[in-house]
Parts: sequence; structure tokens; C-alpha cells
Amino acid sequence: MELWKRNFAFVWANNFITAIGMMAFLPLFPLYLREMGITDSGEIRLWSGVLVGAAPLTAALMGPVWGSLGDRMGRKLMLLRANLSIVLFVGLMGLARSPTDLLLLRLAQGVFSGFIAPSLALVSVATPEDRQGRVMGLLHTALLAGGVAGPLIGGFVADAVGMRMVFPITASLSLVAAISTSLFVREPALVTRRHEVRFTPVSLFQTAFRDLLGFLKEGPWRAILLTVFAVRFGVALIDPILALYVETLDGYDPAMLATTTGIVFGLTTVATLVLTPVWGSIGDRQGARRLLLFCATGASLSYLPQAFVTDVWSLAALRLISGAFVAGIFPAAYTMTAKHSRPDQRGSAYGFTFSSLVLANALGPATGGALAAVIGLRALIVCAAVLMALAALRLVLLRRSGRFGDEPQDEPRDEPTDGCLPEGRVV
Repeated sequence: MELWKRNFAFVWANNFITAIGMMAFLPLFPLYLREMGITDSGEIRLWSGVLVGAAPLTAALMGPVWGSLGDRMGRKLMLLRANLSIVLFVGLMGLARSPTDLLLLRLAQGVFSGFIAPSLALVSVATPEDRQGRVMGLLHTALLAGGVAGPLIGGFVADAVGMRMVFPITASLSLVAAISTSLFVREPALVTRRHEVRFTPVSLFQTAFRDLLGFLKEGPWRAILLTVFAVRFGVALIDPILALYVETLDGYDPAMLATTTGIVFGLTTVATLVLTPVWGSIGDRQGARRLLLFCATGASLSYLPQAFVTDVWSLAALRLISGAFVAGIFPAAYTMTAKHSRPDQRGSAYGFTFSSLVLANALGPATGGALAAVIGLRALIVCAAVLMALAALRLVLLRRSGRFGDEPQDEPRDEPTDGCLPEGRVV
């Protein structure tokens, strides 16, 4: 089997089981807090929100740093670091005695356990250019599928053996992924520039910051990061208030509000899971930039009428359509990340793309809740659609200015040095 196919197969499976472990305990935080003795519902809601958002925020800050380190020391090593960190910090959550203990462990988890960016970079550098979109789209489905299966498995484990055992049991899935990565994933030879072979922790942060400034100076990179952020931020604005919005519509049984909300919410996830690899294949044929523009425009146009529906099933149909368009954002952004970054900076590039996605998911719910209280639910949906439309408009303007195409970056000119792996070696 070709190296890139082998790596893809094992990384997909490892990401799937890691995502199961990472998502298994998130819905259980309110119940775990109650088990710790917290009885006030307001305090439980507050702590639950803080605990869910803590890890994504620190992960977003550290993503580019770990990506930069992976460009110099190896993405496989970064995957092992992430999986073993999950084993440690998630496993210790089962011993937590207070919300503060949980918060500290969640913050540490976010700092050390980012596994998505290095897995994307590792697979991307060996994948043929004409298959980047499909492969990156398929790789993303591992996270989506794990996100669907994780809460079900976590709930079963909690009912079967107790709440505290959820954490070490699900953390052990990351140990399985780490062992599999160590044994079966092989990394292509690193490509590094001579003056960056030796580094210190301070210089690593400086390099990551310099990479960010360099990326943001170029039209394509600003467009990629801002489009990913805008679309995901728009989606995250709506998700927390979806149940409240469904409650204002006709056509559902009030006794089945939670079930109806779950169906409406789940349609987006189903569409994303099914269509992400399809969009990736289309992007490989038609160009990732065109796909990004098309899907950002489609997401905007399908979100806008959601603000004016009167019955819940019209909303469900529009959510399915909008989920189909949102699904294309991921493979388009990942493919363009590969096209507009050199192999020696691929980890940093995916780190920044991942950080823009995580920041949107972290900041969107709180912002949506605050705005909904001021401008109302329907106006909030309009704001989300306008934000997506502005991102699409920026892509059009950049394309017309000639600063944004599908052409890849040039390869690095510096020859590998003794800080790199010998030509053709894998680890």
C-alpha cells in the first residue's frame, strides 16, 4: 500500500477513536458537577459552559505553536504528544474533587492535546495534490463520526459503571490511538530550512508569531482564515438558541420539544458527515477557491430564510440545506491550506486554520446568547447570514484583484540539513 494511503487509513481510525473519547464526557459535565455536590442550577450551567469552552480556547492559542514545532521535529511526534496528553489529563478528571480541579485539567488538556492539526499536516504532505480535497474531507469525517458516537458511548459507560469511570475509560481510547500511531504511521522526510534547525522555546513562539504575520500579509491566507472563522462563527451563533427558536414556531408537539430540537440540530451534522468528502472531490476537480466561495455563498443564502420561517419543518429543511453547504467549507479550507503553504510550514498552516475554527466555536455561543437577548432570535439569524455573505464577498473581491487563485506556494529552496531526516527516510 502506498505510504499516503497507509497513513490516511491509520490516522482516520486513530482520530475517530480519539474523537469518541474527547466527546464522550462533554455532555456529562452537569451530571458530574451535581455528583460533586453542586445543587444550584445556575451554578451548574455556569460551570458547565466554562468547562466546555476552556479547552478549545487554550487549544486555539497553542495550535500554531505545536504546528510550528511539528514542522521542525515531526508531525508524528506531535500526534503522540497529543494522544498521551489526553490519556493523562482526561484520565485525571476522574479523580477531580471540585469544579476548579476540572477547570485546571481542561485548560491543561487544551494546551497539550491538540491532535487535529498535526494529523492533517502529516497526511497532507504525502497526499497527491489532485486528491487533497477528498482526503482532507474524509479525514474530517472521522471527527464528525466520533462526535456523534462519543456522547452515546459516554452515557452508556456512566450508567453502567459510574460517572467517574467515564474519564479513565474514554482516555484509554487515546492510548490505543497513540500505540497505533507509533506502530503503523510512518512520516515522510521532513523538509526544513537551515537557519531554523535549532530553536529554543522562546524562538518557537517567535517563529509561530512570525508565521502568522506572514500568512496574514497575503490575500489568500487572510481569506482562508476569515472565511472559516466567519462561517463557523455564524453557525455557532445560532446553535445555543435553537431550542428557544423552535419553541416559537408552529408544527410540533410541545411535549416533544427536546426531541424536535435534536432532530433539527442533527440534520446539519448528518449533512456535514455525508457530504464533506463529496465536496472534497468536487474541490479537487473544480478548484478549492471556487468551492469555498460557492459554499460560503450557499450557507449565507440558506441561513437567511431561516429567520422568516413560521413552522418547524420548514426550518428543518433549511437546516439540512445549510448543513450541506457548511460541509464544503472544511475540505475547501484544508485543501487551500495545503496549496498555499510549503511542506516545511504545513503544520503551522493547519495550526492557524484549526485555531480559527476553534475560536469561532468557542466565541460563537456566548456571543449568540448575548446578542439574542438584545436583538431577538430572528435578527440574530439574519446577522449570521450577513456575516457569511461578507466572507463570500471578500473572496470575490480578492479574486477580481488577482491576489487569490488556486495556485500552490513554491517549494522551499533550502536543502535539508542534519536537522532533518535523510532523504527518503520515514519514521
